[in-house]
Amino acid sequence: MATAKELYDETKTRLDLNMAKLQMLEREIQQKNVEKSQLMQPIIEDQGALKQLEKLIEVEETIKSK
Repeated sequence: MATAKELYDETKTRLDLNMAKLQMLEREIQQKNVEKSQLMQPIIEDQGALKQLEKLIEVEETIKSK
């Protein structure tokens, strides 16, 4: 049977490892949120460009069909 000191050490080690993993995950989440924010503007610009190009294609197809 494990002593109180052994149980304490085991629990403390598990806590320390979990806390370290939590901190690592929080840093990764923050980094991913920064990456996400940096992608938003180019995505919005590309969506606008696609809408304009769709309109241009429609105009070209209308002209060709006449």
